[in-house]
Amino acid sequence: MTHEPAPRVTVLMAAYNGRRWIDEQIDSVLSQEGIETRLVVSDDGSTDGTRERLVDRARADSRLTLLPPREGPPGVAENFLHLFAGHAPDGSHVAFCDQDDVWHPDKLRRQLALMAREGADVVSSNVTGFDEEGRRFLIRKSGPQRTWDHLFEAAGPGSTYVFSPSAHERLVGVLAELDHSGIGVHDWYLYALARAVGATWVIGEEPTLDYRQHSANVQGANSGAGALASRVSRLRSGFYAEQFLLTARAVAACNAYPEPVRADLAALIDELEGGGLGARLRFARRWRQIRRNPVEGLQLAAGRVLGIW
Repeated sequence: MTHEPAPRVTVLMAAYNGRRWIDEQIDSVLSQEGIETRLVVSDDGSTDGTRERLVDRARADSRLTLLPPREGPPGVAENFLHLFAGHAPDGSHVAFCDQDDVWHPDKLRRQLALMAREGADVVSSNVTGFDEEGRRFLIRKSGPQRTWDHLFEAAGPGSTYVFSPSAHERLVGVLAELDHSGIGVHDWYLYALARAVGATWVIGEEPTLDYRQHSANVQGANSGAGALASRVSRLRSGFYAEQFLLTARAVAACNAYPEPVRADLAALIDELEGGGLGARLRFARRWRQIRRNPVEGLQLAAGRVLGIW
């Protein structure tokens, strides 16, 4: 009796000063049930012993590859995009991985099954948040996709993303044609590009990992009063306004939309570029189109009208 070979997944981890958590995460990745995994890590100049630990683990386990230090300024978005476009592909599926989460043992198996069942090019999922006090809570990102949600939010935490080999190859080609030097959120950006070129993306309801919340998170749970205050602060700073425009312009440069949708995108970009009340009010009428959670869409639109961003 012959057995089908296990599906292969290349897992990409961007690391920076994660020595405290990285062993637990590596173990959860390399012990995935029914999946042949290899882990490719890019360390971004850690000073806490993370790189040295990765060197030791790579020597002990051929499934782990540590890339040489990359050129350019440090930053999580740049590091993940470097991994995504720069690792040597081997025809396997490609997944993102944070350094401080803990994957459920059947994460990849269930996500590949969802991909096959739905005919998806890329999948992501909800996650279970947990904090240093032991509290656990569902972080739900699986609301219905909207016309323009991909310009304004990611498809859940990037650590849940799994790309088919063809989707990965296609997106690497798209990235090569774009200047993404100003991009600050890699998972949101790749979700936008995938949607732009017509990739089918499914956000699974069932959590696939435990998503650690701590004071050093670059991107946190994006839920609760503290997260709302953080979002408002970044809106006021201009960070998100810049990201909305950079993402929309990138989508305009690479999309496969029909002409009416392209025209609507051009109008939306005009609304984002215009600071006058008329442009802000026109944008606000899109509140149902811009976030999967309509309450969040209304909040974002209201913030635009009020001049918060």
